[in-house]
Amino acid sequence: MTRRLPGLLLLTGAAVLASFLASHALPGDPVLLMVEGRAADPEMIRRLREDAGLDQPLAVQFLNYALDLLLGDLGQSLRYGGVPVTALLGDALPVTLGLMAGAAALALPLGLALGLAAADVRRAWPGTALTIGSVLVLSAPPLALATWLMLAGSGTAPWAVAALALPAAAMIARLTRTQVMEVLGRDFIRTARAKGLGRAALLLRHALPNALVPLAAAVGSVAGTILTTTAAVETVFALPGIGRLTVQAVLARDHTVAGAAVLVFVLLQVAISLTAEMLIGLTDPRLRDDGLRDDGKPS
Repeated sequence: MTRRLPGLLLLTGAAVLASFLASHALPGDPVLLMVEGRAADPEMIRRLREDAGLDQPLAVQFLNYALDLLLGDLGQSLRYGGVPVTALLGDALPVTLGLMAGAAALALPLGLALGLAAADVRRAWPGTALTIGSVLVLSAPPLALATWLMLAGSGTAPWAVAALALPAAAMIARLTRTQVMEVLGRDFIRTARAKGLGRAALLLRHALPNALVPLAAAVGSVAGTILTTTAAVETVFALPGIGRLTVQAVLARDHTVAGAAVLVFVLLQVAISLTAEMLIGLTDPRLRDDGLRDDGKPS
C-alpha cells in the first residue's frame, strides 16, 4: 500500500485538476448566469467577476481552487442562488451511496449464484440461456435499461436499485462462470470428483474459493460500473443523488456544482480501487505486501 501512495496522491491531484477543467469547460459565462433575470450594468458584472476571481489567469484560479478545497470550501452554486456546494453534495451523497450499497448487496450474491449455475450446467440449455441473458443485460444502454425498469416498476426506489444491480450482476456472473470453469478443469478437481465428492461440494468448497482472487481483482471494475450508471438511473427515477445533481448542473451551466460533482465521482472511484486492493490482499495473503509474493517476485 505504501508503494502505491505516490500514485494515489498523483491520481488525487489529477482528479482536482479534472474537476477544475470540467467546471471551466462548460459553455457560458458564470457571471452572466449569476445575474440572469436581473438588471446588471457592466460595472456590477466587473465587480462580480473580480469577487469570484474570474479576472485572474487560469493558473491562479486553479491555485485558489486547490487551496479552497484544502479548507473544505467548494464554492457556491450559481443555479441555487449562492447555496454552498458542500450543502448540495451533502444532501445528494447519501442517496447515491445508498443506491450503490443496495445494488452491490443485490448484485454480488445474484451474480455469484448465476455464475456458478452457468459453470455447472454449461453444456445444457440453462447455461446457454444464462450466458445469453447476461450478454443482453450488458449490451443494453444504462439509460434504456433504467427506463424499462422504471416503467415496469412505477418508478419506485427498489427498481432503481435493480437497474444499477443487473449490469453488475451480469458482469459478476460472466466472470464467475469463466473462472469456475477454468478451476473445474484442473487435476485436483478431477481427483476430488473421482473420490466421490458431490457437485455442490466441488463448486462451493473447491472451485469457488480458487476463483475468488481474480473475482476480487474485478471488484473495482464492477463497482465502477455501478458508479458510472448512477447518473442515468437517478435521472430516470428522479432520485436526488450526485448523478442527477451533476446532470442538472451541466444543463444549467452551474460550473461550481458540476466541477465539484466530477471531483466526488473521481474520489469515489479512487476509494473503490483502494477497497478492491484490500479485498485482493484478503483473498490471497501472498499479494498483500504491495503486490509481491512471498518469494519476492512481482505478482
